[in-house]
This record gives sequence, C-alpha cells and structure tokens, in this order.
Amino acid sequence: MGFQKYISELKRRNVIKSGIAYLVVAWVVLQVFSILLPLFEAPLWVLRTLTLLMAIGFPIWVVISWIYDFTPMGIKKNEHVKIEEYESISTGKKLNRLIIIFLSIAVVFLMVRLNWNRFNSEEKILGQPDENENLSTNLKALDFYFKGELHHKKETLSDINEAIAYYKMAIDEDSLFAKAYSRLASAYMRKSLSFDLNTKWEVEAYSSAKKALLLDPDLANPHIIQGQFFWSKTHNFAHEEAINEFRRAILKDPNSSIAYEQLSLVQFHIGLFDKALRNAKKSLELEPGNYRARRFIGETLMFSGQYENSLIEFEKIPEYFDPQLTQTLLALNHFYLRSAAVAIEMLETNHQYSPNNNLSNSAYAMILANKGEYAKAEQKMELALKNSEDLIHVHHVYYQLGVTSAIMNEKEEAVKWLNKAADTGFPNYPLFSSDPYLINLKGFKEYEKLLSRLEEKWMYFKTL
Repeated sequence: MGFQKYISELKRRNVIKSGIAYLVVAWVVLQVFSILLPLFEAPLWVLRTLTLLMAIGFPIWVVISWIYDFTPMGIKKNEHVKIEEYESISTGKKLNRLIIIFLSIAVVFLMVRLNWNRFNSEEKILGQPDENENLSTNLKALDFYFKGELHHKKETLSDINEAIAYYKMAIDEDSLFAKAYSRLASAYMRKSLSFDLNTKWEVEAYSSAKKALLLDPDLANPHIIQGQFFWSKTHNFAHEEAINEFRRAILKDPNSSIAYEQLSLVQFHIGLFDKALRNAKKSLELEPGNYRARRFIGETLMFSGQYENSLIEFEKIPEYFDPQLTQTLLALNHFYLRSAAVAIEMLETNHQYSPNNNLSNSAYAMILANKGEYAKAEQKMELALKNSEDLIHVHHVYYQLGVTSAIMNEKEEAVKWLNKAADTGFPNYPLFSSDPYLINLKGFKEYEKLLSRLEEKWMYFKTL
C-alpha cells in the first residue's frame, strides 16, 4: 500500500479523527483529575498511574479504530463496512462534533483555571504582604540583608552564622530595619533548635523579635519566634503562652504555613487532636511541600489511635526528609499495628547509621519488651537515656520508657517515666489514658492519680 493510499485509508476509517478525539478527551480528563485529586489528598502516584494508562491506551485505541467502526448495526470490522454505510452513518461527522465539544470544554476549563489562579494570586497578594515590602532604603543595608537571606536558606551551622553576621551588618547600617531584626531572630532560633541548644541563642532570638515588633507591629514572624521561645525546654514548654503567640502570628498573616504548623505541634502534644489536625492540614494546604506539617498529621493520628491513617501520612513523607525521625515514627506505627517484624527491620536499618539515637532506642525497647526479651529491652533503655539531656523533646523518650516498663509490668517505674514525660512538655491525657500498651497500669493507684492530674490540665487546655 503506497503512502498516499495508506493516508486515504486512515481517513476513510476515521483513525486520525479518532486519535485526535482520544487525545483531547484524555487531556481534559487529566486536567480535571489534577485539580480534584489534591483536594482528596490522593498520593501523587494516582495521577501518574492515570497518565500512564492514558498513554498506554492511545496506541490500543488507534488499533481498535483501524479495525472496527461503530454502525447502527453495532460494532463491525472496517473491511466489512460498505462505503455507502459510512456516508449514511456519518461517523466522521460524529467524531468532528465530539472533538469540537471537548475542545470547547478544554478552552472553557483553561479560562476558568487561569482566572482562578489569578484570583488566588491576587488574594494572596492582598492577604499577605510581599516579603520585600517595607525594606530599608539604605542600599548598603539591603545588600547585607539579601546576603543574609542567601545564607539563611542553606542547611549548615556555618551558613546560619554567616546569615546572623550579615543581618547584624544590615542593622548597623540601618538601625530601624525591622525585617532585618525579624530575620535575625529567625536565624538565632534556628541555630538554637537545630545546631546548638543554648539558652543564649533563644534569648538573642527573643530580643531581636521584640525589637522587630517595636519597629513594625504588623510583622507576623516575630510572634512565631516568641512562640518558639516560650515552647522550649528552657521554659518547660509553656503551652498557653506559645499558643497565644502563634495565634497572633496567624491574625497578622493568615497565609503563614509555619504559624499553623507550630500551633499544631503544641496542640498535639497536649492532646488537642482535632485542633492539631485542622491546623496541620491548613499548613499543608498553604505549603504542600511542608513535610514537617505532614509529619505532625501522622503523629496526631497515631497518638489518637488511628494507626492505619497515620501510616498513610508517614508514607507520603520523602525518604530524604529527616530520615532518622521519620523511620522511627514509621516503626512505631507498625508496632502499634502489631507488625513487630517490620518495625524491627526499620529500626535495625536506622541503627546502622545512628546506633545511639535516643528516640530510636527507646522505641526499640518497647518492641523488645513486648516480645518478652526484657534484658535486651533494658539495654536499649540505657542507650536511650545516654546524653538524653541534650534532646529538646526528651519527653518522647521518657514516654516510651514508661510504656516499656508498663509492658514488663514494672508499674512504679512506668509511672515514674510517664510523670517525667508529662512534666517535661508532654501532658497528653488522651494518649496516656488510651495507649493499648499501658493496659497493665489500669487500676494502679499512682497511674490513676497521674491520669486525674492530666485530665484536669487537658480540660483547661480545651478552653484555649
């Protein structure tokens, strides 16, 4: 068959039009699902799978179009359809109409989407001040400020120190530069939280945040820094003060993902699970790449006993994001789902890279105790306590040691650790009262006394 004859045959059988119709319909379907799937928090693989199926389906559709045609008498092989049948059923015309209809839908969809995006952009601009607004008019101060920003975006202690130095130089050039004070506060707090747990840096952060607010009361970020200042080991996790600061930040900037994220962090620690979930999801909505907020959703669900749902959330976090902590939480999740073998495998992998990780060892202790391997569990408990005073969230280690002791039926020891966990920032009444691995403590006087104390606190927290 010559090339011209082949093209004529493709046209006669409406293969070209069928192919165009398929591509147009597939494009519209994928665009619709690209919007709908994120609304239901569907994982990315769903859209990828749908796209792959559409791609695989195209050549199959072309082959079917070559072989078959739809007639009033049903589906027939193309070579069995007479020319006059084509003219009478107007298959080509029907395909033309189908293409025109779906192209019209595509055009309308594009217009709606473009206007929606523009609306969202305008709303964001109106609702959230531009980061570069209200900057200094001093060019030298601006130069130092942006150099500080460049270093602040990096992940090393040396870069954070560089950022601090540049922000200070910017302030030396312009003593009224509120944004420079605000970012200096962030750099100091990051240094304290991620690299050097030293009260000196917390104080510097708080002082810089105060100065920023004096110069520009409309700034939101200084309230986040002050909230982190209060919700710290130094201040014994002052929950109420921290919550108030994070809420002030949200009032000034309703589009601040980190403000919602930090508010959620405090709330799930004190057992306000519904509020914590709502705020973590809002944080994720504002910043889909905020995996810390995703982790908080997972932790909140796990603490509230929704183990299947929490596993789904943890598995959405990329492997590169805080791998030690994420893997430990996944292991704990599997343990609560009664999959001890999977949990042990994860923790063993963790220990290849960080054998002395406190949280990982305390989690391992729980699993070993539940298997009846008490001597090994006690060894892991000792490792978990080694240098634990350097941990900001040591209360999680204490809690897991309490659970381990409860599993081994060491009731007094268990309550001792649970009290330590509650008194160092983790007064989580709903978790302490419902954890299935604390069942041995039910009816034990000291445990019931602890629950009574925590319930009273929790009832107050619910009013915040």
